[in-house]
Amino acid sequence: MIEKIFSKRIGKHGEVYAEPRPSQEELEILYKELYYRDGVTSTYSSDYDAEELAQKNLRAKVTIEALVQAFPACDENMKFLEIGSGEGFVLAAAEKRGLFMSGVDYQEEPVKTFNPHIFERFKASDPGEYIHQQISKGTTFDGIVLQNVLEHVREPELLLAGLKNIMSDISVLLVQVPNDFSALQSLAMSKGKIENESWFVPPQHLSYWNVDNIKPFMNEHGFQIIDGFTDFPIETFLWGSPKNYAQDSSFGPYAHRGRVELDLFFAEAGIEAYLDLYRSFFRVGFGRNLVVLLRKI
Repeated sequence: MIEKIFSKRIGKHGEVYAEPRPSQEELEILYKELYYRDGVTSTYSSDYDAEELAQKNLRAKVTIEALVQAFPACDENMKFLEIGSGEGFVLAAAEKRGLFMSGVDYQEEPVKTFNPHIFERFKASDPGEYIHQQISKGTTFDGIVLQNVLEHVREPELLLAGLKNIMSDISVLLVQVPNDFSALQSLAMSKGKIENESWFVPPQHLSYWNVDNIKPFMNEHGFQIIDGFTDFPIETFLWGSPKNYAQDSSFGPYAHRGRVELDLFFAEAGIEAYLDLYRSFFRVGFGRNLVVLLRKI
């Protein structure tokens, strides 16, 4: 485990960085200890109930739908890539939509466990090394998915620069990151709903963005946002009771269950209505994670 005292550095757009930055070697050891042991990464469950699986498949379907909507036409000749495929739900949603998407991540067991039917489209490899290999080959992808990866890396700007090299002028990059140091979190602290910045969790997360600073940050690094949406704002459950999951961890499973059930309810209105709802949430900064679709400037 990395034993450092971390402080916050505010970037010029208001994004937050944890300092000092661990070395790449320290991070590799950390992830081997925390995330890549016993066959399945500790960030994922070894089991989900029916509603949890339905919600995971829903979010994967929405990811693919948003990506497809970014193109005037989308066909089987286009190439897509997911970096950090996790359990393979997005790869499975892409296949169901008739798209060719390949995926890369450190471990193969999560994909084999939850989506073995798309395993042939997955490669167990260091994603950074894989990107450099594709750059050296001159490979480009029409669409790239990067969900909850950017906040973990030492130098997010270098990862973005690398991704630009495997994108054409019309390619789309979908990035999901936590919506942290947000206006809603600040409000919760001012109202006494939470006592500390529990989302500041270095060395696991090293960089932090919200809906206000993600646009200028991406502009600085050569991208324009063409679409944006969020996911379910679990911070909603900080309100309405003298106690909440931030003050008492025993409330956590109930908040999670509420998120799953309500998310599935919203989807009953159809994917377009669902996306419109979360696009509206993006505009007001309401959501636990934020998703932006990017093209090169």
